[in-house]
Amino acid sequence: MSTDARDFYTRRVPAQWNRTLDEQAAAATGDDDAKRVLEGMQAVDATIRVLVRAQGAEPQRFELNVESGRMDASDTAVQAPFMTLAHDLDTFAVLERESGDSVLGFLGGLAGLEESMKLTAGRMQNLAGLAGTLRFALTGEGGFALLVHFGEGEIADEPRCSLSVEREAYEKLRSGEMNPQEAFMNQQIAIEGDMQMAMQLALAAMTPD
Repeated sequence: MSTDARDFYTRRVPAQWNRTLDEQAAAATGDDDAKRVLEGMQAVDATIRVLVRAQGAEPQRFELNVESGRMDASDTAVQAPFMTLAHDLDTFAVLERESGDSVLGFLGGLAGLEESMKLTAGRMQNLAGLAGTLRFALTGEGGFALLVHFGEGEIADEPRCSLSVEREAYEKLRSGEMNPQEAFMNQQIAIEGDMQMAMQLALAAMTPD
C-alpha cells in the first residue's frame, strides 16, 4: 500500500473518479435511469481542496478540479472550493485504506454505499447548502479523523459539528447490513454540536443518484 499522499490525490483519486464516470457512460447506453445519472455527473463543475498536514511543515495542498464531471488534479483551483478536506499525514495510511481511492469515500460510508459515491448536480446542490467545518471520525482500532469544511472561509479550529462512527457500525453501513437511519436511531453515529448540520450532511449523502 502506498503512503504517498501526492500520488494518491493527484493520480489515483482522479483516475478512480474518471473511471466511475466512464463506467456510468457505458451503463447509460439504452438505460434511461443510468443516462439521467450520467447527465447529473456531467453537469458538475466544482473544486475540492485537500490539505494534508504534517507536524512542523506547511500542509500539502491539492486542488481537485471537476469540469463537466471529469476530474483533474492541479496546484491551482479552477473555482472557489465548495468543499475542503483536511487530515494529518500520520493518519493517511488508514484513510487511504478505507476510502477505496475515493475522495468522498467517508460520505459513501455514512450513506451506506458499498460503491463509490457519485457526485451529481443534485447531490452537489444539497452539499452546497452546507456551511462551516465538520469533524468526521471513525473510532476503534484502525480509525481515522478528518475535517471537512463546506463553503467559503477557512477551516475552523473548533468544528461546528462532529460525527463519530464506531468501526463495527461503519462496516455494517458499507456492507448494507445496516442503513444510516438505523445507525442514527441506535446512536451508533454519535453527534456533537450542530445537529442540523449533521442531518443536512446525512440527507445530502443519502440523496439518490
